[in-house]
Amino acid sequence: MPWTPPPRPDPESLKNPPPFEPVPIIHLRTGKIRAVFNKAGMTSAIHKTPLAFPVTIAVSGIVGDEHAYLPHRSPDKAIHHYSSAHYPQWAAEIPESAHIFKPGAFGENLFSDELDETKLCIGDKIRIGGVLLEVSEPRAPCYKLNHRFQVKNMANRVQSLLRTGWLYRVLEPGVVEEGAMIELVERVHPEWSVARVAYYLFLERDNVEMNKEIAELAELGEDIKGRFEMRLQKGKLEDEAGRLFGGDEEKMDTWNEYRLVEKRRETSAVTAFVFEAVEYMAEEDVKTVEPGSHVRVKLGGKLVRAYSVVGGTTKLFALGIALDPESRGGSKYLHHETNVGDKLTFSRITASFPLAQDADKHIIIAGGIGITAFLAAAEYLRTSKQNYELHFAVSSGVPFAAQIEALGSNAKVYNKALGQRLDLKNIIAGADPTSHVYTCGPQRLMDAVASVAKEYGLADASVHFEQFVVAASGDPFTAELKQSGKTLEVGPTQSLLDVLRAVGMDIDSSCEVGNCGTCRVDVCSGRVEHRGTGLGDDEKKDSMLSCVSRGVGRIILDL
Repeated sequence: MPWTPPPRPDPESLKNPPPFEPVPIIHLRTGKIRAVFNKAGMTSAIHKTPLAFPVTIAVSGIVGDEHAYLPHRSPDKAIHHYSSAHYPQWAAEIPESAHIFKPGAFGENLFSDELDETKLCIGDKIRIGGVLLEVSEPRAPCYKLNHRFQVKNMANRVQSLLRTGWLYRVLEPGVVEEGAMIELVERVHPEWSVARVAYYLFLERDNVEMNKEIAELAELGEDIKGRFEMRLQKGKLEDEAGRLFGGDEEKMDTWNEYRLVEKRRETSAVTAFVFEAVEYMAEEDVKTVEPGSHVRVKLGGKLVRAYSVVGGTTKLFALGIALDPESRGGSKYLHHETNVGDKLTFSRITASFPLAQDADKHIIIAGGIGITAFLAAAEYLRTSKQNYELHFAVSSGVPFAAQIEALGSNAKVYNKALGQRLDLKNIIAGADPTSHVYTCGPQRLMDAVASVAKEYGLADASVHFEQFVVAASGDPFTAELKQSGKTLEVGPTQSLLDVLRAVGMDIDSSCEVGNCGTCRVDVCSGRVEHRGTGLGDDEKKDSMLSCVSRGVGRIILDL
């Protein structure tokens, strides 16, 4: 995402902040190490939840808080404080991630509106209840923030704007009670605010005189002090690319900008949208869309929708979207508000409904807009010369007629307006034990496929359903969170995912209709009404999909 940083501040303006008045502490937060951001192998404890007072703080930090990155377990980095006044600024500057910018999102242990990097200095002694802290260093942001906020250069923005937050070491361990105040006890380096140190650490990095002066601050954390000392010893600047963006495995490629290059009416209700990557993409990075792929698109604020990719590559791909009269905003926005040339932000293209690898024959049954789930699959089957059939039922107009016609005799269209009807029994009767059946379309079609498949003795594992919408409503239930001690009430029209997010729980998700399994949560006890296809039968024993599945009565989650 192109971004031009604003002019640098005058570092002299960052000196000698006045002592601040006592500030009330709202709460303290801790987090456990867990897999994050739907990125293989990546772990973090950035997702932190509030603690009930009293809270015990040791030299290593708040008891129970964890750090995935070993160097972050230093006593110099015991507690992270962030200015919650920054969050409205972030939300205004990056509106597509506005729903993420809320206190606690940076993984801070405490936050306050009243304090920021310009108001505290290195070496400041801060008392909070029975605990004495010392400001040790500005936080050095890393590439995990790019994933957290779904912005490729978020870590670089954080340090360029000097909104880093700051870290404390614990001088006197103790207990913090409810109602405690954050009080300044002593200031030893008024000329070296956190922001001024960050200025020379991240912006004017080649100022030898300032590097030397900062390196001599006795209270500065050893990690940051070491960076200034290395500049002086080696006479060259450290490479920040790894910290800010990660390596090939860690880089944030979850969200990318694409430009709408074609908007083509397929039928009275269905429009094809073709998008091309805005940023240059190396030839080796351009991949053909796999069968059963979907992509998510940000349409402003919290409005994120998932659509099947009908074909193309990671550089240039097409969607087919029906205008839903009861649209919650997605299809209506794309049909009525977008124009060729507009830029939209898309997730990685993900194969969430792949073809069965062990099938000798593939039988695809689609209804209406459900055809979009199978166009890429049908093209793959055609070019790889596999045994397949495509049966497509429409009420009148035929979307993507040219692509379907290219499939030749393998594809049959049943047009209700012409008196043509889909005969499921005749179609499924042609399946044998090595066949796999795939279906997507209106619920009545999928229910009929399930019934006929069962009648003909097809194994459940051989029949696959792609659903664009899954009802998440149902009877109310109670979810008890084992780790955080919270008890949540999930109303009849609420999803568990929505309720968890409302109380600050960060749950990864992707399709949000029960297909991909990204939003799974661990269930310690209680009955679950499972919905969606994202979990296997063995996984349902101790997990549930928070986007669509519902508890029965009371359940306990490992959160």
